[in-house]
Amino acid sequence: MYITLQTDYAIRIVDCLSKSKDIKCAQEISEEACVPLRFAKNILQLLTAKGIIASQKGMYGGYKLARVPECISLYDVFMATGEPTIMNRCLKTEYECNCSPDKQCVYYDAFMKISTGVENKLRDTKFS
Repeated sequence: MYITLQTDYAIRIVDCLSKSKDIKCAQEISEEACVPLRFAKNILQLLTAKGIIASQKGMYGGYKLARVPECISLYDVFMATGEPTIMNRCLKTEYECNCSPDKQCVYYDAFMKISTGVENKLRDTKFS
């Protein structure tokens, strides 16, 4: 299991903003978070739409966190970018396992425990 580049960049951007009290422009965030500017702009829009980041328009505008870092978790960023936290597709409610017609596959419980552990760790990991 690995995270997408978009989620990796989103985590870097939130981390960058969590270390600053100042409003930062997209260029500053891009440079400090080591995220290409074109990706940074798209991710900033996404995180703003999801309520993780707040934007301020105008000459002295830019971006800042919408909440304190203690209230933003890695799980929040994963959900904002649409990153799955499940181990296998068989854990999706809409997925029909074809391993056995009358029961779940033998790995379902193991995948569920691993996925739950990952999700809990993501929820517990704050940007503070």
